[in-house]
Amino acid sequence: MAENLLVQPITSKEEIIKLIPQKEPFVFVDTLYEYTNLTGITGFTIPKDQLLLDGEKLSESGVIEHMAQSMSLHRGYQGSLSGQTKPKTGFIGVIKTVEILALPKVGETLKTYVEILHEIMNVTSVSARTENERGEVIATSEMKTVTVE
Repeated sequence: MAENLLVQPITSKEEIIKLIPQKEPFVFVDTLYEYTNLTGITGFTIPKDQLLLDGEKLSESGVIEHMAQSMSLHRGYQGSLSGQTKPKTGFIGVIKTVEILALPKVGETLKTYVEILHEIMNVTSVSARTENERGEVIATSEMKTVTVE
């Protein structure tokens, strides 16, 4: 297993914003817990004013966006390690599979585990598993993201 390259988790909103191309109010990650070259663990505590709420819960679209931004945060940190001062823009190219087992409530903290499966040029195949604060898996996905220069 690869070693976590973070000395301590990144929890500063300002630092997280520097690592992803998304900006408020469309930010769906707030912590980077662990980072290796091929894996990462991110977090997100759902605010009551989040854009993609469905009542008191994060919508399916919000859960998918959180998983995609978890990959973006991994990429952004990787770029910062290699001296990039601005995160590259990317988007979801294909969602191969997504399974949402439960919708998290406002105030709940999510933890998402991302893994790069393979990468060809600017297309990255990634899997993600999101857990609630009780450690229950609430969503899984496999998607291809495309990075643009």
